[in-house]
Amino acid sequence: MELKNICDYLQGEEALQGAGELKILVDARTMGSRPSGVGMYTYNFMKELLKYPDIQFVLASDISVSREMEVLAGQNIRIIEYGNRVSKSFGLFGYFKFIQKCIHQEKPDIFWEPNNLMPVRIKNPYGRIMVTIHDLFPITKPEYYGRVYENYFRYGMTKTAKTADIFLYNSMETRQFMEKYYPAVKHKKNFISYIIINRIPVSSTADNGYFLYVGNLEKRKGVDLLLKAYSLYRKSGGTKELYLGGKIREEDIQKLYDEVSSTTEGVKYAGYLEEDRKKELYAGCSCFVFPSKAEGFGMPPVEVMNFGKPVILSNLNIFQEILGNHVTYFNLEGDEDAQIKNLCIAMNGYSEPDLEEYDKITEKFDAPNLGRKLKEFLEKVE
Repeated sequence: MELKNICDYLQGEEALQGAGELKILVDARTMGSRPSGVGMYTYNFMKELLKYPDIQFVLASDISVSREMEVLAGQNIRIIEYGNRVSKSFGLFGYFKFIQKCIHQEKPDIFWEPNNLMPVRIKNPYGRIMVTIHDLFPITKPEYYGRVYENYFRYGMTKTAKTADIFLYNSMETRQFMEKYYPAVKHKKNFISYIIINRIPVSSTADNGYFLYVGNLEKRKGVDLLLKAYSLYRKSGGTKELYLGGKIREEDIQKLYDEVSSTTEGVKYAGYLEEDRKKELYAGCSCFVFPSKAEGFGMPPVEVMNFGKPVILSNLNIFQEILGNHVTYFNLEGDEDAQIKNLCIAMNGYSEPDLEEYDKITEKFDAPNLGRKLKEFLEKVE
């Protein structure tokens, strides 16, 4: 398939991108349409790195229809389009042939794959290959994935571990898992990038009497525990409502939601949340609940700290790494009944926030801070 530039330099806007000394080609397919976690991770770091005139970006993507791609095109970034939307797993093999052609065309100093793995062996004879590893859940938590995807992930991650020269990790825990399952990567350049979580200006907040969950509605995120714990909470005399914001990703969760909402008063499904609606719900909640059973990072708990809200989390190591002891944890040990009981207890007795500590946490993941640190790392590996 021929390469096709989908944008010329746009007129009428000041270009942030300079002539550039370090040329980075980015696989931007997760930014192509309605970007979520990985796409926004890439977009936010790119916005910060574009402030440095000695970095030049070129994007490769399957399609380019999102607002984020439009914004980057407006900064005079060239976007090379594959032309067909690609999905996960086996649909990516043809797409990565396109990526290899892009590398030969652009001759980048760094090819950056921010999407966890490369299912084929990619070569960059003109520089280095950098990959961001967000999690290894198909290996560490295979119960949440089908066997086909688990095998695909293992195959692709083995290729990635051998091929990549530089590894970015979204947490120390992710690096520990990667080095455990692929020991050879210990000897390669690496950096804990974390995830940029932009500070949210807040004009006012209120306590409107509801718990809030924001994220995909799936078992890995602990939404099944939350629905069952909320039912127990109401039976124990609790009166707060529960708002769920995000996409329902699993049939089992849809069935459980239908069952609980029909028998338990106060359950509200808010659907997919646009940014303004999400901020509105953050500002009005009594407490934010994020009961994940497995999590690579977890942006919403940090976002809601801008609003000074109490937070309830499962006691995963990743949350303790990024948030310390400044939230209310419930224990995931034991069987499901014990987990539900523990979460219900936390919903009936969460701690109030320390706003000074919240401010330190939100500053830690703020864009200028993390962007500067990644720029300093890239200067060392040039």
